[in-house]
Order: sequence, then structure tokens, then C-alpha cells
Amino acid sequence: MRNKLMLPLLACTLLSMNSCGNKNNDDSVSLDYEKYVLANGLEVVLHHDDSDPVVSVAIQYHVGSNREKPGKTGFAHFFEHMLFQRSENLPRNAFFQKIDAMGGTFNGGTSNDGTVYYETVPRDALEKVLWMESDRMGYFINTVTEGGLKREIDVVSNEKRQGENAPYGLAFDLVFKNLFPEGHPYSWTVIGEIPDLRSATVEDVKEFYERYYLPGNATLVVAGDFDPAQTKALIEKYFGEIPARPVPEAPKTWNVELDATRKISYEDTFCNAPMLILAYPGVEAYHRDGYALDFLTNLLAGDKKSPLYKVLVEERKLAPEVEMFNYQLEISGMIVFDAKTFPGVKLDDVKAAYDEALARFERDGIDPKDLERYKITEETRTYNRLTSTNGKALAMAHDNVFGGTPDRMLKELDAYRSVTADDVMRVYEKYVKGRNLLAVSIYPEGEASLALTGSTQIAPEQETIGEQQMNAESGAVADDPYEKTPSRFDRSVEPDLLPNTPELKIPEIWSAVLGNGMTVKGIEYCELPLVNFTIELNDGMLLDDPDKVGVAYLTAQMLNEGTASRTPEELEDAIGQLGAQIRVAAARESMTVSGNCLKRNFPQVMALVGEMLLSPRWDEKSFAVVKERALDNIRQRSAEPKAIASDVFNKVIFGANNILSNNVTGTEASVQTITLDDLKAFYAAHFTPKAARMSFVGGLTRPEVERALAPLTEKWEATAVSIPLIDDNAARPAAKVFFADYPGARQSYVIVGSKAMPIADPDAYPAVIVNDKLGESAGSLLFEILRLQHGYTYGAYSGFSQGNLINTFQAWSSVQATVTRESLTLLRDILKNYGTDYSQQWLDHSKEAMLRTMNGALETPNAQLNMLRTIVLFGLPDDYVKQHENTLKTFTLDQAKTVIGKYLNFDDMTVVVVGDAKTQLEGVKSLGLGDPVLVDFSGRPIR
Repeated sequence: MRNKLMLPLLACTLLSMNSCGNKNNDDSVSLDYEKYVLANGLEVVLHHDDSDPVVSVAIQYHVGSNREKPGKTGFAHFFEHMLFQRSENLPRNAFFQKIDAMGGTFNGGTSNDGTVYYETVPRDALEKVLWMESDRMGYFINTVTEGGLKREIDVVSNEKRQGENAPYGLAFDLVFKNLFPEGHPYSWTVIGEIPDLRSATVEDVKEFYERYYLPGNATLVVAGDFDPAQTKALIEKYFGEIPARPVPEAPKTWNVELDATRKISYEDTFCNAPMLILAYPGVEAYHRDGYALDFLTNLLAGDKKSPLYKVLVEERKLAPEVEMFNYQLEISGMIVFDAKTFPGVKLDDVKAAYDEALARFERDGIDPKDLERYKITEETRTYNRLTSTNGKALAMAHDNVFGGTPDRMLKELDAYRSVTADDVMRVYEKYVKGRNLLAVSIYPEGEASLALTGSTQIAPEQETIGEQQMNAESGAVADDPYEKTPSRFDRSVEPDLLPNTPELKIPEIWSAVLGNGMTVKGIEYCELPLVNFTIELNDGMLLDDPDKVGVAYLTAQMLNEGTASRTPEELEDAIGQLGAQIRVAAARESMTVSGNCLKRNFPQVMALVGEMLLSPRWDEKSFAVVKERALDNIRQRSAEPKAIASDVFNKVIFGANNILSNNVTGTEASVQTITLDDLKAFYAAHFTPKAARMSFVGGLTRPEVERALAPLTEKWEATAVSIPLIDDNAARPAAKVFFADYPGARQSYVIVGSKAMPIADPDAYPAVIVNDKLGESAGSLLFEILRLQHGYTYGAYSGFSQGNLINTFQAWSSVQATVTRESLTLLRDILKNYGTDYSQQWLDHSKEAMLRTMNGALETPNAQLNMLRTIVLFGLPDDYVKQHENTLKTFTLDQAKTVIGKYLNFDDMTVVVVGDAKTQLEGVKSLGLGDPVLVDFSGRPIR
């Protein structure tokens, strides 16, 4: 399913649900909000929810890239970035630093149609957030300087490069540019073009602000734990005096028609297999046909039963998977099919298979059960969007601006429920069958013959490495003086925290050991009629034969491919009819069944889980599909800079012959050797309830959960468990720097890191504490120096990955190619000096921010489930979060410096760079870290 208005960050509708005390399984929903309008036109929505001590604020402005002018593309998104720089009463970069210090999270997002800013903070920080957001709305424009403008141009340019510096990075940009006619507001991309960004002026910023950033063009939402009367007074204080200005006219609907089918093709030097995209003109958001179009695209390609999957994936074996979706925006829309194929596939064959699948859909018609399955799935998805105050705030703000009321999503759910099979066939005839379309063929370098016959070859304009430039001077931006806007009170005084500071509250955890030895830990969650659960089955990839890595991964995938009594299609249908999701997946240290469903359907869902675990299908046909999909996954990873860097890093750190160094999917060579008998042997040896550990969060009591598990408990008999010994003491690599060549890369992906400690080690949480200032967030040093001070990247972060055996520290960033050497120099210097520079002030900041973050960290059922999983996977005590709080409160500067010395020593770290060797290798050599070892994508030296 696709949301009606496809904006980034849209998370949920908002409802209040019955409590766990309701034993009649009445999952009725009701809406709870108050809406009013300030004198200046700002619409305000309040949603009170005191179930967790957090509050979220969202401001949705009715301005996206569809309001831009040709030649000034990307300006709405660029302006969003500018608003994070500073305002009259907030110094430069204070937004990043202050929200971090409050223990909050924040971000912004721009789409074709709107721009939204949002924060989630502990409840006592609400006034601070309202003060900051109001300063951006009404007291920003006088602070804009040429230096700040140029710095943000560098940052946004790197964000654009980051998206394009990967296979198929231009795919959907080309759809927008070629489906919509020249001059249409969707005929350019949200992020825009770098030449347009470089041409932006301070006058452009001021004009955009005056036209669109005004109270009457926005909705403010506050959701969470707050005092309504007090909050109304604060909103009036901070926003009420911002002057009203004329509200711009809303964009008019502009749907398009194609007078002929158009075919274009282009060579993607980064991809290793062709891709076909077929796009039809669609309808705008909230159009009555959109609901049926959502169901149509799901019926055509949404599951194993769908004709596009059956023909292209199962029968013709042209692609590992297919996708089709209905994409609706404010003034227009599109219906899109896409398939990344296997290497060497002719896209003419894909198009022929597509046409055959549509003919099969017409011939076979619609099974009413399939329609009902998608309707109940939509219900579950709606409830899943309700689990955080941030999601509620975003949804209400969005729905109010674009749908006219904060509860529009409820009406959307009703509209989905009313769709009939006749509606679906009607929109198929109207928008898809025989209709003109845009066909985009993407093919690897030198393989133009694979494109659709009759395609016009195009060469998208892209910046070369040689054309890259920095707009701003390096270092902190120098701020000019500015005139302050008059206010009824002194806005330069930051408000205090409100009373009623929240404290850490850990939900009560219950534990059980079932008759067959499986352990269960659970939390009763009463806010929504949902259940979330996982069952940790075994140690995943760690159990693989080193010569056949990928067996655990393929075994997990096969458990999703039907049961002894159900075909893959029948299993998927049974899960869907319950509005559920069940998935078995393998990771490097675990194999997990994960599930999500309506509370009322949990017993039936567990019956299906039992079938999947105890009666695998072991079908050769399905195994062939799963194996080909795994091989394609491996091939795709070999073309992704981030995946390449990660794989090389692990090979270097753990040693190429160590099982710990592998990706869970294995290699092409290892997967090619795996047979179905290998999977059966793995299953026989490693599937036992004695190794299984379940985590449960939902609106059922412990006895109710145990009753639902009883059939599985009775049938799943305990067997002996055998865990192999694994050597995790690989020698430190002799070389310091490893370079993987990615020809033509416009950014270099960099990892600097080393092995670290397991999660149960006494130093594990202290290491997390000291990393907070280094690279945990946008308020940390790496982000501040590489992005905010120098503009070399869109983001830079660091962190400890902690498990039982696979434990590392990494600092990482994707940096502009022409400043690879400079970025590495900064990373080296930050890490080398971190122990010396680390101060009591830094520690105090981290302690306060992390303590405050803890207080709302368990707001959602997923957060609670992750806590339980951490307990059962790694053998931590039930109160480990509380123990972390105690460690944080008592942590000293001497302890911090000791941990930094042990685990953040640059001299013990390895550097991995994935970039264009032709232009960047010599610069990396000049760092004085020794000659880089040039490696292939598996981490093996090639010279």
C-alpha cells in the first residue's frame, strides 16, 4: 500500500485505543485532538497523550519544490537547510546543539509539495522547542549571510552527490523529468541541480521566505505529554505576535496525458545489471480513483500470487523481484512498475513478460479474498503508524495542510474499505490497459543492446569530479551583524525547562520457560491493539561452514517459502488474511522470526509460525528462486560504495579467512556451491527450542501468550545444541590504509575503525558514553567539523557495533571526492586528539543529554521489543537499562579518558576508502599513513 500523499516523513494517523483491560477484543478507534487558529492564520492542533513523558512538535509548511521557478530548482529543500543554520536569537548551529543537549531528536524534510520541521523532546523541554521554532518562523531572515549561503550550497551539493553515487541513482529523477512536460512543477527533482544551487543568492532566500514562510501557510502540531492550557498560552506567546502576511494561492491540479509512448535509455556506469521502469500518468492526492489504484498495483505485483511476480520472477526468471506502486502527489501522480533484472537480461523480454502478466490479470480477474487481504493489511499498517508521538505529530500536520483536517487518514481508511473489485478493474482500464507510458531503460556500461528496442539514448547532465568545487571558504562561517526584529518580550533569553522533569521508567518485564525449553520475555503494551514479537532461533551465520557461508541466510529465506501443506502463495495469503507480517531472517550472529499483527489474531499467527518452523517446504523450485535472489543481492552489494567499504573493513579487521569477516549472504562462489541438502542439514542441527528465545510486546497477558504458544510448545521437541568454537583473535592488519577503486565516484566513502568489545563487557556502555560527543549525532564533533565547519559532507558519524563476537568501532562519512584527503586529515586529527581534548564539559553535556534521552527511549513497542531482544540475545540482565543509567550518573572524566585510550586510539585503527583511484589515490598516499593497499571488493589485495 502507498500513502495518499507520498511525502517523506509521513508516519501515522492518530487515534486513541482501548486499553488492555478490554477483554472483548473491541479494537474500536477514536480520534482525540483540538484544533484552533491564531489571529495571524497559524493553524494549531493539540493531541494529548500522557502514556510516555515525551512531547513532539511538527510544523508543516505548504511549500515544496512544486512552488519553485525553472532555473531555481532545489530551492525549497535548500531553504529547509538554511533554516537550521541560525535565527535572530539562536546563534549559528545552535539548533543542532540545543536539541541534542535537551536529549531530543529533530530533523526536517522537503518533498515535491511541502516542508516539515519536527522535534521530539522530554516533556519539560516543550517551551524551549516552541521558542526555537517560532524564532525560525518569524525571526530568521535578517540573519542570512553570503557565507552561510555558500556553506549550505556545499552541504546540499554533497547530499545530492551521495544519492547519485550509487547504482540507479538517477532512475526516478529521470522519470519525473520525462513523464511530466517541461514547466510542470514535477518536471524537476526536489533536490534540484547543482548549477541552480550555485546560482542561489541572499535575495532569493529573502524572497522565498517572504512568500511562503508565514503563519497562514503552516500548521503547528503538539502531540504528547503536555498541559493543554499552559501549552496554548506558550503558543500564543511565541507565535501569536508573528505578523500575518498574504497566503499564497495553493497549486492547481495538473494531471498529464501522454500522446504517445516514450522510450528513453541511459548508461549507468555504476550498475551491473539492467533495470526497466514503466511509468503511467496517474491522479493527484485524495482523488477517488487513488484507493483502487493502490489495490491494483498490489494485485499486479505486491506478492507471490501476483501475475507480475509469477511471470517475471518464477516463470521467466528475468528478475529477482518486481515492484509496482501508485504515487500520488498534491497536483498530479504516476503509476510505476520497476524491475532490476539479472545481468545480461534484455529489457525487451522484460516488457514482453510484463504484457503477458497484464493479460493474465485480465483473464483471471480479481479474487475477492485478495482484496480483503489488502484491506486488513491497510488496517494493521495504519495502527503501526500510531506508535510514537512524533509519528502522530507529523501525520496530523500533514493531513491538516493537504487533507484539510487532522483526521484525514481515518477517512482514508474508510475509503480503502469501500473499494470493490469493479473499482479496481475500472481504474485498470482507465489508467493502465493500453495506455501510453514512459519506459526508462537503464543498462551497465557498454551494454546498450539490452535497452528496449526503439529507445532514445540520453546522457543525463552530471557533474564530473573535475567540475567539483567548494563554494565557501573552509572553517567556521564568519557572521555579520544584523538588525533585530522588535518583539513584545526579550526573545534572546532562552526559557527554562518546565517543571515535572521526566524520569526513567522501564516497563514491567515478565519471563517464562516453556515446557520444551524455549524462554519467553514479555511486556504488556496497551496503547494499541497490536502485537510485536521475535523468536531468536540460533546464532545465524556463525554456524555456517566457512567454505559455505550463506547456508544460514538461505535457510532463513526458505522458511518464508511455504510449508509442507502450503505453497509460498498460500502461506503469504494466510499471513495477509490476518493483517500480519511474519518473516524469518538470518544475520551475522542470529536467525530470527519477527512478527507483527493485530492483537486479536495472535493465536492464528502463532499457528502459522509453528507451521513455518516445524514443517518447511524444502521445494527445489523455490530454492532456485531464493538462491538466484541471494546471488543478485551479492552482485548488488558489490556495486554499492557503502556496502563495499563495510565488506572490505570486515575482511581487514577480522581476517579474510575468519567466519566473522563475512557478510551473511556469503559470496558468489560460496552460494553457488550450496545445495538444498545443505539447508536441510543446517536445519536439523540448529533448530531446537533450547536455543530459541522469544520476545513479546503487545496487549496480551503472560497466560494469554502462553496459551497461544501451547501448540508450538507441544510439537517442537528439544534436541541437543552444538555451538562451534570461533576464533575472534585475528592479528591486527599490517597496513593502515586500504583503498577500493570505484571509478568515476563523485564521493569517497570512508571508514576509520578497529575491533571493539562485546556488549556484555564492562567497558561496553562506557564506550557508548564517550562516543556521544565524538560522532553519535548532529551535535557531535564529526558532524560539526566535517559538515558544519567545512561543508565536505552531508553527514559524519561514529559508533560502536556491539554483539557477542562481531564488535567494532567505526567512524564513517561519504565525502566530496575532491576533498577526500582533507576529510581524512580531519578525521585523523579529531581521533588522534580526542583523548587529550575530552573535557569535563563534554562529559557533563553527554551525561545530561543521554540521561534525558533515556527517559523517553522506550516510548514505542518496537523500542521495548528491541530492549527485550538485547536481553535475550546477549544475556544481559532485565534491568540493564537501569544499570546503564546508574553507570552514566557516576561516570567520571578519568574513566572516560581511560576508555578513550583503550578503544579510540587512532594508531590502532584501520582506514578504508572507496573512491575514484585515478583522482584520489595519490592524495590518500600523501597523508603519511603509509602506502594504501589497493584491494578488490572482497578485501583481497590486488597489488
